[in-house]
Amino acid sequence: MPAHVLVSKIGLSLATADRLTALRPFLTPSVALNLALGGYHLMAGLLLGIVKYYQIHTSPSFTAHPYISTAHRASLMYGFASVQLAGMALFSAWSERTNVLATLSTQTFFVLAVVMYAVHGLLRDTTNQFKKPHKLGTKWTLPPWLIRGFMVALILAEVVGCAVLGGGMLKTMADVFSTSELSIHV
Repeated sequence: MPAHVLVSKIGLSLATADRLTALRPFLTPSVALNLALGGYHLMAGLLLGIVKYYQIHTSPSFTAHPYISTAHRASLMYGFASVQLAGMALFSAWSERTNVLATLSTQTFFVLAVVMYAVHGLLRDTTNQFKKPHKLGTKWTLPPWLIRGFMVALILAEVVGCAVLGGGMLKTMADVFSTSELSIHV
Protein backbone atom coordinates (compact mmCIF):
# COMPACT_ATOMS: atom_id res chain seq x y z
CA MET A 1 0.00 0.00 0.00
CA PRO A 2 1.51 3.41 -0.92
CA ALA A 3 2.50 5.73 1.91
CA HIS A 4 -0.08 8.40 1.04
CA VAL A 5 -2.89 5.81 1.31
CA LEU A 6 -1.63 4.66 4.71
CA VAL A 7 -1.61 8.28 5.88
CA SER A 8 -5.09 9.16 4.62
CA LYS A 9 -6.99 5.90 5.20
CA ILE A 10 -5.36 4.56 8.36
CA GLY A 11 -4.20 7.83 9.88
CA LEU A 12 -0.52 6.96 10.22
CA SER A 13 2.14 9.62 10.31
CA LEU A 14 4.04 10.08 7.07
CA ALA A 15 7.25 8.78 8.68
CA THR A 16 5.51 5.59 9.85
CA ALA A 17 3.76 5.12 6.52
CA ASP A 18 7.06 5.55 4.64
CA ARG A 19 8.75 3.02 6.93
CA LEU A 20 5.95 0.47 6.43
CA THR A 21 5.99 0.98 2.68
CA ALA A 22 9.77 0.45 2.61
CA LEU A 23 9.61 -2.69 4.77
CA ARG A 24 6.66 -4.30 2.99
CA PRO A 25 8.67 -6.27 0.38
CA PHE A 26 10.89 -7.78 3.08
CA LEU A 27 8.24 -8.65 5.66
CA THR A 28 7.24 -12.02 4.27
CA PRO A 29 5.03 -14.33 6.34
CA SER A 30 8.02 -16.46 7.43
CA VAL A 31 10.02 -13.41 8.51
CA ALA A 32 7.01 -11.91 10.28
CA LEU A 33 6.24 -15.21 12.06
CA ASN A 34 9.79 -15.58 13.30
CA LEU A 35 9.96 -11.97 14.49
CA ALA A 36 6.55 -12.13 16.18
CA LEU A 37 7.38 -15.42 17.90
CA GLY A 38 10.77 -13.99 18.88
CA GLY A 39 8.88 -11.23 20.66
CA TYR A 40 6.65 -13.83 22.29
CA HIS A 41 9.68 -15.84 23.50
CA LEU A 42 11.37 -12.71 24.83
CA MET A 43 8.26 -11.62 26.73
CA ALA A 44 7.64 -15.15 28.03
CA GLY A 45 11.26 -15.24 29.23
CA LEU A 46 10.85 -11.92 31.02
CA LEU A 47 7.61 -13.06 32.69
CA LEU A 48 9.19 -16.39 33.64
CA GLY A 49 11.99 -14.33 35.18
CA ILE A 50 9.39 -12.81 37.50
CA VAL A 51 8.17 -16.29 38.45
CA LYS A 52 11.78 -17.35 38.98
CA TYR A 53 12.45 -14.37 41.23
CA TYR A 54 9.24 -15.06 43.19
CA GLN A 55 10.23 -18.70 43.71
CA ILE A 56 13.73 -17.69 44.78
CA HIS A 57 12.34 -15.05 47.14
CA THR A 58 9.81 -17.40 48.78
CA SER A 59 11.99 -20.53 48.90
CA PRO A 60 13.73 -21.51 52.15
CA SER A 61 16.78 -22.48 50.06
CA PHE A 62 16.59 -19.29 47.93
CA THR A 63 16.31 -21.27 44.69
CA ALA A 64 13.72 -21.49 41.97
CA HIS A 65 12.47 -24.83 40.71
CA PRO A 66 15.00 -26.14 38.13
CA TYR A 67 12.37 -26.22 35.39
CA ILE A 68 11.36 -22.60 35.98
CA SER A 69 15.03 -21.67 35.58
CA THR A 70 15.22 -23.82 32.45
CA ALA A 71 12.03 -22.31 30.99
CA HIS A 72 13.32 -18.79 31.71
CA ARG A 73 16.68 -19.37 30.02
CA ALA A 74 15.26 -21.39 27.10
CA SER A 75 12.64 -18.78 26.32
CA LEU A 76 15.19 -15.97 26.27
CA MET A 77 17.50 -18.01 24.02
CA TYR A 78 14.61 -18.94 21.70
CA GLY A 79 13.82 -15.22 21.41
CA PHE A 80 17.24 -14.53 19.97
CA ALA A 81 17.21 -17.73 17.91
CA SER A 82 13.93 -16.52 16.37
CA VAL A 83 15.59 -13.32 15.16
CA GLN A 84 18.32 -15.45 13.58
CA LEU A 85 15.66 -17.62 11.91
CA ALA A 86 13.94 -14.46 10.63
CA GLY A 87 17.20 -13.38 9.00
CA MET A 88 17.65 -16.82 7.47
CA ALA A 89 14.07 -16.77 6.16
CA LEU A 90 14.59 -13.28 4.74
CA PHE A 91 17.54 -14.45 2.65
CA SER A 92 16.26 -17.95 1.86
CA ALA A 93 16.17 -18.98 -1.78
CA TRP A 94 13.30 -21.39 -1.17
CA SER A 95 9.62 -20.70 -1.76
CA GLU A 96 7.72 -18.80 0.90
CA ARG A 97 5.63 -21.91 1.50
CA THR A 98 8.78 -23.89 2.31
CA ASN A 99 10.06 -21.11 4.57
CA VAL A 100 6.75 -20.91 6.44
CA LEU A 101 6.66 -24.69 6.95
CA ALA A 102 10.26 -24.68 8.23
CA THR A 103 9.42 -21.77 10.53
CA LEU A 104 6.28 -23.45 11.87
CA SER A 105 8.04 -26.75 12.53
CA THR A 106 10.86 -25.07 14.43
CA GLN A 107 8.78 -22.52 16.31
CA THR A 108 6.07 -25.00 17.33
CA PHE A 109 8.60 -27.01 19.27
CA PHE A 110 10.33 -23.92 20.67
CA VAL A 111 6.98 -22.94 22.19
CA LEU A 112 6.07 -26.46 23.34
CA ALA A 113 9.44 -26.99 25.03
CA VAL A 114 9.14 -23.80 27.07
CA VAL A 115 5.51 -24.57 27.97
CA MET A 116 6.47 -28.04 29.21
CA TYR A 117 9.39 -26.68 31.25
CA ALA A 118 7.14 -24.04 32.79
CA VAL A 119 4.38 -26.57 33.56
CA HIS A 120 6.84 -28.85 35.37
CA GLY A 121 8.29 -25.85 37.21
CA LEU A 122 4.91 -24.53 38.30
CA LEU A 123 3.60 -27.98 39.29
CA ARG A 124 6.92 -28.88 40.94
CA ASP A 125 6.22 -32.45 39.89
CA THR A 126 9.72 -33.47 38.78
CA THR A 127 13.26 -32.22 38.47
CA ASN A 128 13.92 -34.59 35.56
CA GLN A 129 11.16 -35.04 32.98
CA PHE A 130 12.92 -38.15 31.60
CA LYS A 131 12.93 -39.98 34.94
CA LYS A 132 10.38 -42.79 35.09
CA PRO A 133 7.57 -42.67 35.93
CA HIS A 134 6.96 -39.59 33.76
CA LYS A 135 4.85 -37.44 36.06
CA LEU A 136 2.56 -34.61 35.09
CA GLY A 137 1.28 -33.11 38.30
CA THR A 138 0.26 -35.42 41.11
CA LYS A 139 -2.51 -37.27 39.29
CA TRP A 140 -1.12 -38.19 35.88
CA THR A 141 1.66 -40.38 34.57
CA LEU A 142 2.63 -40.14 30.92
CA PRO A 143 3.58 -43.25 28.94
CA PRO A 144 7.29 -43.54 28.03
CA TRP A 145 6.50 -43.78 24.29
CA LEU A 146 4.89 -40.33 24.46
CA ILE A 147 7.98 -38.74 25.99
CA ARG A 148 10.32 -40.47 23.50
CA GLY A 149 8.04 -39.61 20.59
CA PHE A 150 7.83 -35.97 21.63
CA MET A 151 11.62 -35.71 21.94
CA VAL A 152 12.23 -37.36 18.55
CA ALA A 153 9.66 -35.04 16.94
CA LEU A 154 11.21 -32.01 18.68
CA ILE A 155 14.72 -32.90 17.52
CA LEU A 156 13.63 -33.56 13.94
CA ALA A 157 11.39 -30.48 13.66
CA GLU A 158 13.89 -28.04 15.16
CA VAL A 159 16.95 -29.36 13.33
CA VAL A 160 15.27 -29.88 9.96
CA GLY A 161 13.39 -26.56 10.12
CA CYS A 162 16.58 -24.68 10.94
CA ALA A 163 18.53 -26.61 8.29
CA VAL A 164 15.95 -25.77 5.62
CA LEU A 165 16.10 -22.04 6.39
CA GLY A 166 19.89 -22.15 6.71
CA GLY A 167 20.23 -24.05 3.45
CA GLY A 168 17.99 -21.53 1.69
CA MET A 169 20.10 -18.67 3.03
CA LEU A 170 23.35 -20.35 1.96
CA LYS A 171 21.94 -20.99 -1.52
CA THR A 172 21.08 -17.30 -1.85
CA MET A 173 24.59 -16.36 -0.73
CA ALA A 174 26.15 -18.79 -3.20
CA ASP A 175 23.95 -17.42 -5.99
CA VAL A 176 24.88 -13.82 -5.12
CA PHE A 177 28.60 -14.57 -4.95
CA SER A 178 28.60 -16.59 -8.18
CA THR A 179 26.79 -13.92 -10.20
CA SER A 180 28.29 -10.71 -8.90
CA GLU A 181 31.50 -8.80 -8.73
CA LEU A 182 31.83 -10.17 -5.21
CA SER A 183 32.78 -13.60 -6.52
CA ILE A 184 36.12 -14.83 -5.37
CA HIS A 185 38.51 -15.91 -8.11
CA VAL A 186 41.19 -18.39 -7.20
